[in-house]
Amino acid sequence: MSKPTHQVLAILYVSFFWLTLYSWVETPLEISLKLKKAPIKAFFMPPQKKPFLQEMLQKQLNDFIADMKRDSIRQIDTTKQNILLTGDSMTEGLMFAFQKYAQYNGHQLKTVTWYSSTTLSWSEKDSLRKLIKKYQPTFVIFTTGSNELFIRNIQEREPNIQNIIQQAGNTKMVWIGPPNWAEDTGINQLIEKNIGKDRFFLSKYLKFERARDGAHPTWEAAKIWADTISSWIMHKSKYRIMMRKPPKLPNEVAKR
Repeated sequence: MSKPTHQVLAILYVSFFWLTLYSWVETPLEISLKLKKAPIKAFFMPPQKKPFLQEMLQKQLNDFIADMKRDSIRQIDTTKQNILLTGDSMTEGLMFAFQKYAQYNGHQLKTVTWYSSTTLSWSEKDSLRKLIKKYQPTFVIFTTGSNELFIRNIQEREPNIQNIIQQAGNTKMVWIGPPNWAEDTGINQLIEKNIGKDRFFLSKYLKFERARDGAHPTWEAAKIWADTISSWIMHKSKYRIMMRKPPKLPNEVAKR
């Protein structure tokens, strides 16, 4: 190998050495111009990707923090409520349990039952608006839909559902879905679509012991239903009011 060739190689080796060393420097060297760093370091030491498990745990942590922030914004309202429980015959089984919840949590409860009522009848009679005007509730628990599980062309009831929601006006209201004893034609989905998931309690997938008619939950099953609804209202619904579960009385404990 000739001497000039050795000199060229030596220059290349020295240049490569200094360029490699410079690629490890954090701040680029600036004289009158900025010297761009060669990507030699990245070639020998590519950036390490986070392991999949670490990424998954970080996502779960971020989701948890986001949930905590949302919960801090939506605190439980501990003030006394004037509750109106109204709707079809399903209110009959719920009212005894909700009465105990109201007493234990410092609320007042008024129950008005309209047997065999539907979204159509509530809409046509403007009944919810009249009840709100009469009793001045701060919170409404409304349950209707059990008599419309098997109606064809259920989409035709959407204006009636919207009308009921409008009747409530600015009064806080949650809608309790029917306790399905068979698959419906879409009444649950239609109500939830219009009132919103955080104002609609879906009951259709709960398991109930039924009364002789095969539709209404037994008194004991209605108590459990009310427990589940109350927990949802206090922890998950849009309007979180105080609904702590009342302790069982000695005679209730003895019956079990």
